[in-house]
Amino acid sequence: MLVADTDADLFERWAAGDAAAGEALTRRYFIIVRAYFLTKVPFDYEDLVQDTFSRLLVRREHFQGRSSFRVYLFGIAHMVLLEHFRARRRNERIDPMASSAADLGGARASSIIAEREHQRLLFDALRGLVLHEQELLELYYWQGLTAGEIAALHEAPEPTIRSRIRAALKRLGTGYRELRGQVHERELNDDDFEGWMKEVQAGLGNIRLEPSAPA
Repeated sequence: MLVADTDADLFERWAAGDAAAGEALTRRYFIIVRAYFLTKVPFDYEDLVQDTFSRLLVRREHFQGRSSFRVYLFGIAHMVLLEHFRARRRNERIDPMASSAADLGGARASSIIAEREHQRLLFDALRGLVLHEQELLELYYWQGLTAGEIAALHEAPEPTIRSRIRAALKRLGTGYRELRGQVHERELNDDDFEGWMKEVQAGLGNIRLEPSAPA
């Protein structure tokens, strides 16, 4: 029985000059890295995806001693995203993580990314959260990071991260109900959220949006 190469093995070989290992690692993570940017900057994501994978090798010494390649990878993606938002708003003193993707990016792509009404509203509610909360939920539910890996990424205790995920999930439910005009209906629970998020996630890999398309 063949054993799949680990992320760390592929990355080590890539760093040593094995292009095939680099291609294999890129294929393994391309879709989820693409989704990371697509939901936040839906018309500017292509260059950011490319930049993230390019920086993997440039910053390869920072991977030494890390237990999770996924933490390393999304740490770079996070940095690329912040640089993108700061470059776009260079004349303003803002903390991108304390603003929402809707406010920072402006463009709405929910009608393209999500097919059903509840999916579109969920996506709009997600982008209405502050970026820190949106990222937490997506890393946990879409990119498949564990609470422990997210804790390592943000250098915070794991119980704190779990508490923040629960709080973000609650605010997502509130935002969804407000968009739907059903403020007094029940809150979204974990099963609702996970099911709907998986519905939206399933279509992200096949979406191609043209850069700089109008909102």
